[in-house]
Amino acid sequence: MQGLQQTPWNSHDFKVKALDWSATRGSRLAYSCRFCGRQFCRFSTIVRGTWAVDTEGRELETATTTRWLAEKCPRLFSVADNEDRKRLSKE
Repeated sequence: MQGLQQTPWNSHDFKVKALDWSATRGSRLAYSCRFCGRQFCRFSTIVRGTWAVDTEGRELETATTTRWLAEKCPRLFSVADNEDRKRLSKE
């Protein structure tokens, strides 16, 4: 079954929660992987993309977001991920 390879995003087992809503951006959704604990946010209607967040919902550095989105789910909680969660975005 070629062509049915799993994308990095789809390798996670996410639980999704709606955090808030605005008329211009839509719902802000929080994605938390049950396996590795990585967390992301994205809006439902605007194309701002997806960004990695720490356990309090604060945006992480762009480098962390880029790497986490490119990697398949590691299936385990990681010490390296805990260090990444300390690297908050300066924006």
